[in-house]
Formats: sequence, structure tokens, C-alpha cells
Amino acid sequence: MNINQIEYFMALVKFGSFSKAAEYANISQSSMSKQIKSLECELGVTLFRREHSKTFLTKAGEAFLPYAKQSLESHAEMLLSLKEQIDNETYTLKIGSIPVVSAYNITNVLAEFVSLHPKKTIIIDLMESTQHSVFKALTDGNVDMALLRTDCMPNYEDYDCIPYLEDNFVMVCRNDNNLSTRKSVSLESIARYPLAILDTSSLIHTIIIHAFKSAGIPFKVRFMTTRHKVLMETLQKESCVSLMPERLVDLQMFPRLKTTPLTEPIISKVALIRDKSRKLSRITRMFWEYVQNVRSVDTN
Repeated sequence: MNINQIEYFMALVKFGSFSKAAEYANISQSSMSKQIKSLECELGVTLFRREHSKTFLTKAGEAFLPYAKQSLESHAEMLLSLKEQIDNETYTLKIGSIPVVSAYNITNVLAEFVSLHPKKTIIIDLMESTQHSVFKALTDGNVDMALLRTDCMPNYEDYDCIPYLEDNFVMVCRNDNNLSTRKSVSLESIARYPLAILDTSSLIHTIIIHAFKSAGIPFKVRFMTTRHKVLMETLQKESCVSLMPERLVDLQMFPRLKTTPLTEPIISKVALIRDKSRKLSRITRMFWEYVQNVRSVDTN
């Protein structure tokens, strides 16, 4: 019995399908089947019951499961211990983030953490991309933890979470637009104007569309883009309006824009997320605890 076989066993438990488990493990379905069969032969028991395209643990499989988890944890601890000895006080912290790094003060948080450990060489490997891409990097183990919007978060119980901040959506338009003079504005009023919004790769797009559809308000999208700055440049030139999290609107860079609160609040929650099933290295554990303490102070 080797560690790969145990990993394949756990993948099959997680996905309940040879095809999905094989795809996750990046091997062929036939190889996955052979590895599981070899493990069953070595243990002398049947671990899975097959029904059509689904797999279910047998009683023997359920009995083996906690030992499989313990084996993976012990293996991970061994690798981390060896790595930290080899690194000789050089650590890499892999962080994923939706494209809000500057607006949400993430670089300052990272810099402050590094400054607290002057005797350690800490390398920050920061990946900034869409919600979908960052979440995939997290599930694939390519980042240690990720700053994500928790709206519509799948399989939330599989992840540990530190609430980072809440961001209110506001209407954004040119300061000569009639709506800009109001103290607050409704979705119904906004829908009378063509919308300029982030495209479907952003969860912000999903949140906006859901808000209009839930209220039963018809709307028209004129312009979509992947980038916040391109969106704001467009709003300065066109008669469109937009909805955006308030912290992402840079009024200093785009002085012709105006933000107005919504009469029906839309709030997006952002959190630092980690996969519960993955063992934290020493440095990632230190950073996780640091953020926990910082956010605890900020919210009190």
C-alpha cells in the first residue's frame, strides 16, 4: 500500500465516481480502477460498492476511511517537516485573491506580517484572478489559502473561513447624470439606464444580475468588461450606469464619477478561505492565525 493509492481512495470517496476522481487525480480512469483494485487485493477486502456510474463505501471501506485520513495527515506532516528543514528558514506563502488586492489593503496585511518575522525569509507568491480561477487553484492545492467572495460559495462546509470585510454595492455614474443628485437610488430607477458591468467571469456580474431578476426588474446591459478600471473609464465617457462594490470605485482616479447608495442594500462578503482537508505548513499556519487576530481586533 502506497500513499498514491490512499490519495486515489480519498478522491473516490470525495467524488463518488471513478471518472471524476480520475480527472481530479490527473490519471486515466483505467489507472484509477487498477490502483483501487490493487489496494483492495492488498487489504483483502472490498472497499467500494459499484452501482451504475456511482461508487459507495462498503462497511470495510468505512472502517478503512479514518486510517486513510490519518495516513495522509502523517505523510503531509512528514513532508512539511522535511521541507522546513531544507528551506533553512526560507518560506513561501501562496495566496490567491480575486482582483481586489489594492482596494482591500491586502498588500499591507502581507507586508505587516512579513515585518513581524525579520529573521525569516518569507516569499509571497500572490495570484490575482477571477473568483472561479482562484477557487480552482485553492481546490487543486496550487495556493495555500484564498481571498474570495463567499456569495454562492459551493461546499462551504469543506472550508475554514476568516471573515475579511463586507462591501456595499453602490450605483456608479457620471456626476452629471440625473441619478447622481439623489441620496439613494432604487434598482428600478437604475434599470431605466443602460448598464455597464463586469462580465460573466466575475462573481460581481452574477450578484448584479441576480439582484435585478429577484426583484423582477427588466434591465439592459450595454457594455461588459473583465477589468474594473476599464469599466470606470467607460462610465466617465458614456451615459451608462453601473453597480459595483463601493471599495472598488476609485473616485480620485476617475473624478467625473459619482457613487450613490442603493435603497435596497446589496452586500458582498469577502473572506480568507482554506481547504480543511489540507495540512497547513508552519508559515501558512502563522499567517492564518495572524489574520484571525487582525480581523478580530478590526471587528471589535
